[in-house]
Amino acid sequence: MDDSKPRYSKRLRAGTRRRYHDDGISDEEIDGRRMFDLEEKVNSQRFNSDRVLHMEGKDLTYEFVQRGGLRDPIIFEKPDGLGIKMPDPDFSVNDVKMFVGSRRMIDVMDVSTQKGTEMSMAQWTRYYETPPSQREKLYNVISLEFSHTKLENLVKRPATVDLIDWVDNMWPRHLKERQRDSTNSINDMQYPKVQKYCLMSVEGCYTDFHIDFGGTSVWYHILRGSKVFWLIPPTPQNLELYENWVLSGKQGDVFLGDRASDCQRIELKQGCTFIIPSGWIHAVYTPVDSMVFGGNFLHSFNIPMQLNICNIEDRTRVPVKFRYPFYYEMCWYVLERYVFSLTKISYLTPEFQKHSLGIGLKKPPGPDPASEQVKEEVGGSSDEEASEQQSDKSAAKIHLTPLELEGLWNLLGKLETLPSNKKCVPAGIHNAPALITHIKALLKEHGSDNPKLSYTGKPIIKWPKRPSWYQPPPPPPPPPRPKLASTPIIPRPQKPASSMSVLRRRRVRCKRCEACMRPECGDCNFCRDMKKFGGPGKLKQTCVLRQCLSPGLPLSAVCEICKEPNQEESGDPSLTLMECSNCAQIVHPACLT
Repeated sequence: MDDSKPRYSKRLRAGTRRRYHDDGISDEEIDGRRMFDLEEKVNSQRFNSDRVLHMEGKDLTYEFVQRGGLRDPIIFEKPDGLGIKMPDPDFSVNDVKMFVGSRRMIDVMDVSTQKGTEMSMAQWTRYYETPPSQREKLYNVISLEFSHTKLENLVKRPATVDLIDWVDNMWPRHLKERQRDSTNSINDMQYPKVQKYCLMSVEGCYTDFHIDFGGTSVWYHILRGSKVFWLIPPTPQNLELYENWVLSGKQGDVFLGDRASDCQRIELKQGCTFIIPSGWIHAVYTPVDSMVFGGNFLHSFNIPMQLNICNIEDRTRVPVKFRYPFYYEMCWYVLERYVFSLTKISYLTPEFQKHSLGIGLKKPPGPDPASEQVKEEVGGSSDEEASEQQSDKSAAKIHLTPLELEGLWNLLGKLETLPSNKKCVPAGIHNAPALITHIKALLKEHGSDNPKLSYTGKPIIKWPKRPSWYQPPPPPPPPPRPKLASTPIIPRPQKPASSMSVLRRRRVRCKRCEACMRPECGDCNFCRDMKKFGGPGKLKQTCVLRQCLSPGLPLSAVCEICKEPNQEESGDPSLTLMECSNCAQIVHPACLT
């Protein structure tokens, strides 16, 4: 590295810094300081293992996952064949703010302590656009989930991920359709909302070694910038080392990649797409300001590892906020979906069957009987064809892959060993003991399935097509807010406002003075209250630097005596409206004589 270029730590100390928090150094900052040289780790030649695959997008197929189970990380240098959709590379943080809302509160990680704090999107945008030399601290956004915002339509993940993700294929689909809240508030969450994240990192950000929650796999696309990854394979020895490292509470003292076996460092450039499998321990460094889109997903071809990571989270006491939402509820739905797909017997409640499977769904009366009859005739023929196709399919036995069989046995064992108060049977499951008995018998029956016949390249679990007239159930009503006062509030009698007081309140800018011509400062109380700067917009006052020096009377102002408007254009000073400095009465000077 060129010695003439200042080190990263020195660059941070240069220049006038903008203040976002208290200047005092907290105990967490002292405890969280790294005892190793991060720059040395970025340039070291030790992390030269070779576990990462390089593939083309067209090769990431469902059959590839069936056979291999996504065990090794994969880099796709070009997006061709993946089926992804991304914004243009010049898509900015300010654009993200416009799509998700300036008042959206986001979790922000303090890089020096690896602890979380909160900012609004408006605050984060101002921080991100601050020159590097003026940034008080290093902050990193790695958990902005943007499903159900306008940004969702601009981003599409790899097509194969859609086919294997448990959220899309196992979780009752009508619950996901009921989701309205765009935040990740667990109280308003209808499904595990972890599919689409926007990661925004400034130069120098570092995220220490971690495993993604619940043993989820990750898809990751570099829209702009670059990232450096250290990857550690999830061998039993490495996972035990990681668990002890977390429990020690001294992560800043040890760079885990120095102690783990087969650690590999890679650099992802702009335009690369990356798949991180379940359980892989990884750390991330950001050499330049970057924006990344990604997401997490569980799938059926590495269930043992997913459960293993969940157990590690239990032992290391990871807070609920940082874990996969509705984890065990999802496991129950996985068993139910396999039973239904193999036997057409559902253990969902009747209401869930109706809206997710279409069982018992009745067509509402239509406005036009003639057109409805035609539709029914057309629909009847297609239904007959579908039933014939279904009978042909049912004649051929469905074979489960070895990875699915092993995983489902592990999943079944985990749910059986959970104590009754932690089984988390979801509301949509009817008769959970019968479901356990049924899936156990099915797995024994499929124990002799031929692996060669199981690699079909087509998913077993699929939702049935819905009729065009289907209407999803309405979203749940918002929880009622508690009343602030039980006693009725008696309104005070108000005097009618005089025309003079109204005119005193309504003044217009001269649009010529220095204050009128300058922009808002963005830092005063009134600016911080404005909606465009992320505030609530309650004060409705102008910036303190833009308060007009020569405000004028409104055009609607009239003389209190003659009721005539301002006649300044006549050139006669006696016909120009003036305001008394004592009583604020507005009159023509000529009317006072």
